[in-house]
Amino acid sequence: MTEVVGGPLGRRSAPGIVSPGFFTVERVLIIMVTVSGILAVLFKFHCRQSGWTTPDQYSTTCWSELPNVFKDQGLFKNQGLAAFFPYFSSNATFAYPPLTGIIAGITGWLANGAGTEAQSQLAFFDLNSLLIVIMWMVTVVATARGAGRRPWDAAIVAASPALLFTAFTSWDLWAAALVAIAMLLFARRHNFAAGGLLGLAACVQPYALLILLVVLLLSLRTGRWLPLTESAIAAIVAWLVVMLPVLVLNPAAWGAYLSDGLGNKPSESSIYQTYDLIAQRLGAATAGPVTISVIALALLMLAVLSLAWLAMAAGRRPRFAQLAFLLVAAYSITDKYAAPQHIVWLLPLLALARPKWRTVLSWQAVQILGFLALLLFLGSELGNGNAQHAIDMPYFALAVLLQTGATVVVMALVVRDILRPGYDVVRRGGTDDPQAGVLEYAPDRLTLGFPRTARVMLSGSADPQSSQQAQGETSR
Repeated sequence: MTEVVGGPLGRRSAPGIVSPGFFTVERVLIIMVTVSGILAVLFKFHCRQSGWTTPDQYSTTCWSELPNVFKDQGLFKNQGLAAFFPYFSSNATFAYPPLTGIIAGITGWLANGAGTEAQSQLAFFDLNSLLIVIMWMVTVVATARGAGRRPWDAAIVAASPALLFTAFTSWDLWAAALVAIAMLLFARRHNFAAGGLLGLAACVQPYALLILLVVLLLSLRTGRWLPLTESAIAAIVAWLVVMLPVLVLNPAAWGAYLSDGLGNKPSESSIYQTYDLIAQRLGAATAGPVTISVIALALLMLAVLSLAWLAMAAGRRPRFAQLAFLLVAAYSITDKYAAPQHIVWLLPLLALARPKWRTVLSWQAVQILGFLALLLFLGSELGNGNAQHAIDMPYFALAVLLQTGATVVVMALVVRDILRPGYDVVRRGGTDDPQAGVLEYAPDRLTLGFPRTARVMLSGSADPQSSQQAQGETSR
């Protein structure tokens, strides 16, 4: 942990060299998650004791989507009738993807046995929080195992300050866990299983599909299409396993989810809503929801095309985790429904893409600032203008811009690591790409010229020495 202030790895902490006894790397990481989970629950203590009421849940920064969804989306049983089950109840609509709805439906059904609405709401939050801590542990262990020679990098996720605020905000850690396991399986050359988990993760949060795009770009550059074919087929099958029952039993629910996504206004933390807020204050014209949806899609496509060009033009092929982080970060910035809790998507990818504590902690500090600013702004907006423990719009808009800018800066650092592999701490350790599976050390077949950058062709053999030599040539 002294790496934060520039210290070296302790001689008794070297994995595979010193026997740690009971306290193996993964067990220490799980202990970290357990302590972090307890602290995260304590951060919600006021609402657990007094209930999730407005504006208190914002002014005390203990707001969470989980208990509010239970109350607002009709998961509590009403007058002895059966509880609403998302996507499967008659004429049901739900503001989240299908697998998230299934998780909410099952936990809501279990929580309804707690008694009154307030008791059931608390039980729903506690039950989901317990499951989220388990997903947190799964994410950390999968990240540690997928990091190759650097398992301690997973401590970035296990002891994350930002997750203390955002872990129990929504179901995002379910998606993060599925993506982390999928990347681990792909690294171990289990392409079918990896694709299947990505298909399931996309039913929790659609950003998981961008991981398949990473496989596409790496396959395009190496000319090896079997990993992509296997992963894509498995992802489609897994997605259909979840979606077909919904489409057959209640197609209106899926249609309502899609139409709401297109027609609803953007989230408060998105750059589009920030523009609208500033425009309203200045008396300028604002953009409609459909227009914003089109702009968001156009910006995402522009970002994807730019990153695809980078993947094909860089002198040395980008690592899997680097491309994954850049694509997901671009999506989180351009998303119409951007939210501070989406840091959960990025953190495990950043731990693999650029495992430098100084960078990660600085970025998280700004993300926490954005999350707190959102709650204090909503406390004013939804609390009938109550100025106590609240902030005005200009300060909130500034926080959103800082939050977005911090992510752009981290993306720029990752791009620099790609263009100049000598800055990449993972490749400095003598490895090529721990997450690439069968694509690691594969020679390039299709590339684009990058101005004034030497082309580096990797040999087909998994030889760390040749990888280090290629890295040195690129640095020179």
